[in-house]
Amino acid sequence: MTIRVSETYDTTDREYMTMDKMNRILVVSVNWLGDAILMTPALKALKQQLPSSYIGIMCVKRVRGVFDDNPYIDKVITFDEKTFHKGVWSKISFIKSLKKKKFDTVFFVHRSFTKAFVCFLAGIKNRIGYTRVKNAFIVNKRITPPDTSIKRQDYYLNVFEKMGVVIEDRYPEFFISNEKIEKISIQLKPILDRYKYIVGINPSANWKLKRWPQDYFAQLCDLLIKNLNCGIVFIGTEKDNNIVEGVMKQMKEKSLNFCGKTDLKDLGALIKHMDLFVSNDSGPAHLSASLGIKTLAIFGPTSDKITSPIGKRVTIYRKSVDCVIPCYKLECLDNVCMKQISVNDIYSRVECLLKNEK
Repeated sequence: MTIRVSETYDTTDREYMTMDKMNRILVVSVNWLGDAILMTPALKALKQQLPSSYIGIMCVKRVRGVFDDNPYIDKVITFDEKTFHKGVWSKISFIKSLKKKKFDTVFFVHRSFTKAFVCFLAGIKNRIGYTRVKNAFIVNKRITPPDTSIKRQDYYLNVFEKMGVVIEDRYPEFFISNEKIEKISIQLKPILDRYKYIVGINPSANWKLKRWPQDYFAQLCDLLIKNLNCGIVFIGTEKDNNIVEGVMKQMKEKSLNFCGKTDLKDLGALIKHMDLFVSNDSGPAHLSASLGIKTLAIFGPTSDKITSPIGKRVTIYRKSVDCVIPCYKLECLDNVCMKQISVNDIYSRVECLLKNEK
């Protein structure tokens, strides 16, 4: 069956691009954890509609775990222009290696000029992405970008849908080996046996204004331990450790700190053991949602209508303020959008979620 793509995109080629011409497909991923997770439904749709195709993903090292073990991907290729492939010769070596894989089609979800140019030099014939001045001569299947106010996932998946890929299941997925889950089970055994519920806490976010106050998190955790018999597990990268330690120092009760002790797959396995995950708007919230774990995401300056985690068990909590949302005023000294969310607001919602109440 030949599926002609929508004619709403501009192209320098005379012939239509059809899905049956896509045999060896490369997808250039975005660089951030949450965004990389949001685009995974496209990979499943591609493989289901083109089961005999060979699908590769190009990504930076920090999100590679999103794609490793994914049954819809044949090859994960790490390319990082700021570290491993910073030099000219390393880029040339990478281009030669990429060319040998003989991809015929590439989808640019990431808008990096360097990555697009690398794919061009690797001889990939069909180069699909949003129209931008910088990539005008590189992308030959150009798609008019939608309004950036749409949901972030829709913005990413639109690149595929405009080329005829039907994406019906839009729930992201993250795959973990049984070995990883068993490994974490052993580490968690003391609290799995002791507490009624295991609650994960992520008090960090990539910029300060997205973070619910540390003392609020400390009070919340103490209430959860004392009133609901919850075991508290903090997560984060090594650089998040000072934030977590700041919360733990203000707590009266004991908790576990896994900051810097897990890679991405281990983190997924850790979250998989949780009854609930409470997080600021951040990548780990998307990871939890993709694993089907009850996820409570606290939103302030960012818009949940654009960047919220997507999953069947996701709850968003925010309070209306007079500020325009989304707000990117990093110099804001008030941060009222987060401070107005009280400890009792979140505690009450957590209690309902743990007890399966509305």
